Amino acid sequence: MEDSNIKNKSGLVKNASKDFIFSVLALVIYNGVLQLLIYPEIEHRVGEDAFGTVLYLISAVSIMGAGFGTAASYSRMMAKKNREEKNGDYNVFLLIIAAISVPVTLGSLYLAKVASIGLFIPVLVLMIVTVFRYYADVQYRMTIRFKEYFLFFASTSVGYVLGLALYPVTGSWVFVLLLGELFGIVFTVITGKIFRAPFFELSGCFKENMISAWYISFSNLLAALILHSDRILLRILVGEGKEVTIFYTASLVGKIVAMLTTPLNGIVISYLTNYKIEMNKKRFAAIGVACMGLTVIGAAACCVGSMIFVKWRYPDIYAAASSYFFLANLGQLLYFISGSLMVVLLAFTEEKLQFIINLVYGIAFVIIVIPATYMFGIVGIAYGLVIVNTVRFITVILLGVIKLGKNRIRHE
Repeated sequence: MEDSNIKNKSGLVKNASKDFIFSVLALVIYNGVLQLLIYPEIEHRVGEDAFGTVLYLISAVSIMGAGFGTAASYSRMMAKKNREEKNGDYNVFLLIIAAISVPVTLGSLYLAKVASIGLFIPVLVLMIVTVFRYYADVQYRMTIRFKEYFLFFASTSVGYVLGLALYPVTGSWVFVLLLGELFGIVFTVITGKIFRAPFFELSGCFKENMISAWYISFSNLLAALILHSDRILLRILVGEGKEVTIFYTASLVGKIVAMLTTPLNGIVISYLTNYKIEMNKKRFAAIGVACMGLTVIGAAACCVGSMIFVKWRYPDIYAAASSYFFLANLGQLLYFISGSLMVVLLAFTEEKLQFIINLVYGIAFVIIVIPATYMFGIVGIAYGLVIVNTVRFITVILLGVIKLGKNRIRHE
């Protein structure tokens, strides 16, 4: 029996390692195409000031995708383990989000002072399709099919490249991104089942699944808003697209490196919802302390990487951005690593805890970052994000230790 357990654990580690490699490769290709090719080329074509507005609108789209699309994905992962779920449960949810996208798009364009019918329709369609694409990866994570997960992101990346190749014809940065999102969804339709009939047949746990999706959505929405706050607040409060571009490039390497936690999060929740794994407060606290040390070291490394990368791909912005390399990258890493710890908690606790953590985070953000940005611009948001992301990190560890101490959960 003991030999059997050892073999099972060995097989689990081997499979998880293989899946992690596929996930990292998927994200490396996806973000490599976006950060090394698509965004720099768009910036070169439209200029640094206009690119700041483009980044602001991309943030609005990404917030909806990460806030609601990813929430539907995580909710379905949890439902797969704990209760009944069907495609219709989440298709209904996504249609509601599509309707919500209409006023969100109007509001985003109005705040950017670029409201026009010609831009409204493309941005709205991009937003809706992006939400569906963020949700689509659940097809591969809930069945632990990470080879196809890799191909899903590779297909999305191919769409981006094709969209960029057609830019001289379309003249639209929206079309560049839209084609990539559509390629990802088409791949899922071909290889998966979540976008196939019956489209609106509901499960017996529809109500529970909707409640779960909304809880995780509100939590993700708070986190996504703060993740993209540099682009949104600088564009609205400072009012110049150039400021958005400067801080974006200063934090870019930290974003790219930290995004490697995204495939790890997918692996973690996939295996924690499919296998018997135990977590206790001491183990969670030790993981938290180790992550904090790695975050500081990582920020220093990202600072060096930024000197090389920004000089290469954004030479016209390097001088202005270099002053913020360490702070901007540290804030990004603190955000993403604490997010990884939250995914672990999500697998062992109820969805409400994630919402509570991000609510505390949101309150701290409103109190600290918004006034600091308004008064001090880029300097204010650089220091403010480091402070509030540190608060989030500590809150995750403390609440996780308390919760796991009260409930020693053995997860199947």
